[in-house]
Amino acid sequence: MPRWLGLGSQAHVRKDFVEADLDTAFALLYAAEIQGGSGDRTNALRAIEEAEKAIGDGEQRSAGLKDCDRERFLLQLQRTRGVIDGVRSTLG
Repeated sequence: MPRWLGLGSQAHVRKDFVEADLDTAFALLYAAEIQGGSGDRTNALRAIEEAEKAIGDGEQRSAGLKDCDRERFLLQLQRTRGVIDGVRSTLG
């Protein structure tokens, strides 16, 4: 397992949690698009709010990562915020 070399378990857990935050945000955005498409705007907006919280959690967790990992994750988190804004704009 090359990805585990040179890192303590705490660093792996932090990275895994940030990745989980990103996965959660995308799952919630998918749900928001489905709900919005079926006319359930209230639940779609709630899913978007939860996705934003997941991204906020990821940003906080990324503070404990090594510089190279933190930069990579922060870029992904920032891009996901852009997707959130796009999904929100489609709901009107």
